[in-house]
Formats: sequence, structure tokens, C-alpha cells
Amino acid sequence: MHRRWFVNRTNQDFLDYLSRKISISTAFSQILVNRGIKDTRSIGSFLSPSLEDLHDPFLMPDMVKAVERIKQASSKGETVLVYGDYDADGLTSTAIMVSALKMLGSKPYYYIPNRITEGYGLSREGLLKAKSLSVNLIITVDCGISSHGEVQMAADYGMDVIITDHHEPPEKLPPAFAILNPRRQDSEYPFKDLAGVGVAYKLIQGLLQGFRTSELQDLLDLVAIGTIGDSVPLVGENRIFVTYGLKAINDSPKPWAEAIRKTAGIKGKEIKSTSASFTIVPRINAVGRLDRATDVVEFFLTEDMENARMIASFLERQNRTRQKYEEEVAQQAFDMVKSQEMDRAIVLAVPGWHIGILGIVASRLADAFYRPAFVLSINDSIAKGSARSIPPFHIFNGLSECAELFLSFGGHRQAAGLKLLSENLPAFKKRINSVIEATLTEEDIIPRLEIDAGVEFFEVNFNLVNELSRLEPFGDSNQEPVLGARNLEILEPRIVGENHLKMRLKQRAISIDTIGFDMGNFLEVINTTNTALSPTVDAAFTPCINEWNGNRYLQLNLKALRPSMSTNSFPYVQE
Repeated sequence: MHRRWFVNRTNQDFLDYLSRKISISTAFSQILVNRGIKDTRSIGSFLSPSLEDLHDPFLMPDMVKAVERIKQASSKGETVLVYGDYDADGLTSTAIMVSALKMLGSKPYYYIPNRITEGYGLSREGLLKAKSLSVNLIITVDCGISSHGEVQMAADYGMDVIITDHHEPPEKLPPAFAILNPRRQDSEYPFKDLAGVGVAYKLIQGLLQGFRTSELQDLLDLVAIGTIGDSVPLVGENRIFVTYGLKAINDSPKPWAEAIRKTAGIKGKEIKSTSASFTIVPRINAVGRLDRATDVVEFFLTEDMENARMIASFLERQNRTRQKYEEEVAQQAFDMVKSQEMDRAIVLAVPGWHIGILGIVASRLADAFYRPAFVLSINDSIAKGSARSIPPFHIFNGLSECAELFLSFGGHRQAAGLKLLSENLPAFKKRINSVIEATLTEEDIIPRLEIDAGVEFFEVNFNLVNELSRLEPFGDSNQEPVLGARNLEILEPRIVGENHLKMRLKQRAISIDTIGFDMGNFLEVINTTNTALSPTVDAAFTPCINEWNGNRYLQLNLKALRPSMSTNSFPYVQE
């Protein structure tokens, strides 16, 4: 896919000043500035996250009410139910809330809805279960903000509801006892981008004031996994949660972490945010995609190693089944898109598609075709599914423009769920394409390759790699840096392994080993370039350290390649 290359630039005098001030390279200075980190204090806070920088939980509206009501329930022995969600964010939220309530002396129940039969959020079935248990108080985690009717139903049953959620609130909030959501219009909470598990943790901070710090920190392993799993920006409080949570997983793993590392084939390896996102998170999500995910909460809570191993093996089997379903639906979806004229949006609805994997397929379509993607399954005249977006388009706001066509919808900037009558699908397709047409420009639907800094090869060294590692954990809004270099000679290009491009790139007297994973198709471009008038290339890459046979050497992880341009700088520049 064609991409526009953009190099972010800053006044060189300022970069030189910042470099001298805190003793870092100018390339690293440029990367920090690109992330909006421009003074010594903010740089220190970003590179050395501290639990001391977490915000006061009582800055969140309704926090006092929620804490007092839960403590009252605990002291009076009332029956409490934690109502969660079936994805990694919701399941980790459920586990930490149950753990915290037990610390207060409660014996809470928990409930995870079935994605296929109940769907997202509070359900009638779940509330009937709560009624049968004589529940007095329901605490939702990662859901509830759009469940107006169900919250009223709970009230009619004599239950109080405390909502903790991070999704976009509707104009009219549900009639709950308390609603904790940093995105509320009346919220002055400083950090709006918490995951559901982050909001749950803020409530726990409020509940456990006076407890030992270690008891709060003991929950951060799950806060980290839920935060990574929901793909929220890894800045601010999320960065703190993930930093400390991953350290706990790596240093003192609980039974669940030890067991899943073994089944995932990563035992003994350091878990980072990127590796967790494609090893641990998919296995946690797999169960909820196919069936009720109650076992995952037990997995997180168990202290019995044998039980953890047994559940981890079950997660592994479910993940393999999920992969099979995903590939079947993805193949059909890609074939359908390729056979149609490309619109601003991809809207696919097919009877019988497995509802549990539609979000993954939508994400793959959005990435491959760089269009917002809406993938739905039709059953009994109801189309239900998931949507994934591209960075320039706020998908929840886009769906809000079509609200009268839906039976229900909800979500946030880059992901959403929706349900509508199948007879409304043509109208929805027409409307959402019009909304996107009015919102995005032609340039918006051409993917951008953001290059954090243009460098010369003499700047790319072990010290720079060590500096870049200080930016971890990587994720949304803090991606692994991509550097760019121009006018490079290609030496010994070849394909290795499964379509990987291997070569050395040379700039003047310096050459560096380079690997482009799944980029073997670029060999034809290279051969063409080497016979053209300009025998050099421009490259976008991330430098890393490769260890092999006891040796450590510098390597470039190639991201993109193109024939060199005639100018002395990259043609697309964002000032």
C-alpha cells in the first residue's frame, strides 16, 4: 500500500539545547519533542514513571458516593455482584474488583455475560441472575454507561448500581447510584484515556485508602494486561500502570502469568507491552469470543498452580479454535472487499459469521485497506457486529450521526459495537459513507508513515538504541520510534526464512546489517533501483540490538523502503 512519508522536524537550536541540557542525543531529543515532551520536568516524568504521579481518585465525579456505598455494603454484609465484560479489559477489571472487595471483607459474586447470547453490557439474563442471588449492589466494570434500561430494571428489583466505565457516555446518563467515568461531561479528572480496568483501579484506590501500598500494587499486573488489551494511549496514568504491572509479571509472576507464559511458548522471556499484546491478550480474549469467559476470572484469581495450568491449557485450545474461525471469515471478507468498488467505508454483513471474531476481522480490514470497517453477522433479521477505524476518523462520533438507524451502539474513538435491523443496512452503508466523505479529505485516506527523526548513520549506535528503550512501554500514542535515512547503498540483498529481506545498508563509510520481516517482495524494487539512474534508496527503520551466538551487534529493523529522491531532505515534512 502506498504511504506518504512524513519527517517531523523541530528547530535545530532547540534540539541542541535540549540535548546538552539533559545529556541525550539530538535524535532522541527530536523523538521526545514529537511526543509533546519538551521540558526537563516532563521528560523526567515520562522516562521514569512513578506511582507518586497517579492522580487523586476523588477528583472523579461520584467517587465519594461510590466508596461510601461499597463500604456500607461491606460493613452490613450486603450481597455484592461485580458485573464485567468478556474481553481482556473487562475480565481483568472484574478480577481486581473482586480481589479488592475481598480485602474489605466482602464475599462478592461476579458475572460475565455471554457475548453471543447476551451481548455487551448489562443484560436481562444477568440481572435475573443477580435477583436470584438476592444482590443488593451491582458494580459494573468496563460496561454500563449505555445500559439505561437495564440500570432502571435493576433499580426496580431493589438493587443499587455503581457504574465504572470508560466508553463514551450518552447525553442522558443511566439512573445509577453512582457513575465513575473520566469522560463524563462534568468530569474534571485530569486523565481521560483510562481503560476500563484503569477506572476500576481508581475506585479501588479510593476504597483501599489506609491499606498497605503493596496490596494496591499487587493488582497492577492485571491492570497492565487490561490496559494493553484495550489499546488505549500508553501515556499518563496508563504508562505508569503498564510499567509497574509488567515489572510485576516479569519479576514475581502469579500462577496465571506463569501458566500462560508456558502455554504461549514465552517462558523465560521478558514480557513487554508489544509481546503481551500478541501473546497473552489474544489467549485471554479467545474464551470470551467463543463462549462465556467466567473461567478467565478464576484463572486470574487462583493461587493454585495446577488449576492455573489447567485453565491456561483450555485458553490455548480456545485460541486455536478462534484462529480457525477468524481465518475463515477473514478470507471471505477480503474476497468480498476486493470484488467490490471501494467506498469510504467497508460495510460487510453476512448471515452466520461468528460474532466473536468480527472485531478482529474489522481491524484487519481497516489496516489492509485503510478505511473504517464495519463487519456484521445477520441472525433473525438482526445485524450485529463490530467496527474499527483509522486514526483520522472518530468512529463513535461517526456512528452517532447514524443513531436513529441502530437498535444499540457504543464505543470510543477507534472501536465500536453496533446492532441494527438488517433492513436498515443499505441506509446505514449510504449514511456512514456520506459521514466519512464529509469528515475526511483525500489525504486522510492515504496512510502516513511517521518518521520520528531523520538521521545519518554515524548517529545510529548502541547508545541510541539504549536511549530508545527508555521510551518503553510502547503502544498507542507512544509507538516504537521509526527513524529515516537517505541515499543508502544496498549490499548483498537476499531473501531469508519466510519471505524476509536481508541485506546491509551503507551510507558513506558506515554499513549496518538490516532485516525486513515479510518484505521479500521488495527485492524486485531493489533490483529495479540498482539498474536505474539513482542507485540508492531511502529507508525507514527502527534500530535494535541483535544477539546471536553470544555476540551483540547493531541491526536495523526495516519498516519501509523507496528509491532515493533527488532533494536533500524527505519530501513530506510536518513542522
